[in-house]
Amino acid sequence: MADNSSIPVASGNETFANYDVSGVKYPRVKLTWGPTSGAPNDADVASGKPIPMQIRDSGGTSLTDSTGIKISTSQIGSLVAGGVPVVSGGYEYQNVAAGTTATIQVSAGATGDYLESILCIVATAATSQVMIGDGITPATVILPNAVGAGVGTYPIPLGLTSKTGSWRVTTAAGVSIIATGNFS
Repeated sequence: MADNSSIPVASGNETFANYDVSGVKYPRVKLTWGPTSGAPNDADVASGKPIPMQIRDSGGTSLTDSTGIKISTSQIGSLVAGGVPVVSGGYEYQNVAAGTTATIQVSAGATGDYLESILCIVATAATSQVMIGDGITPATVILPNAVGAGVGTYPIPLGLTSKTGSWRVTTAAGVSIIATGNFS
């Protein structure tokens, strides 16, 4: 079957664009945009007329300019997706030595700090336990003693925001860590 269709109107026929796919006609729609109905722009990257868009942070400040999206690393944490700050790659990192108890991440830390991930570096599998907690929340084991594959590195993605204080990490004698996130 041929593409396009004609529909009779009062002064003749009107032709509409569509595509024939295995005998079924699907309408062809071209997206346009512009300031008025008399000056539409067909959306087309090749002709230099892509669909304009703006990205705004949670406060409504535009993170775009006339040349496109301009997001600095200091603005990434202010983007909001479903009410949760979006952080990628972590702003900061903190080393925590083996055998350390209740280390406060970076400086004093605070409620709202973001813990993206922890890289556990196991030197002795029998004493590889790592625990985390935020403020008064009880510590949670995120890597057990006698970890399965033994000596090596274990990345642990977390994506957590502290609710009751700063992040605290406790490491056993056979493991050190590198924590990434946005810490105060």
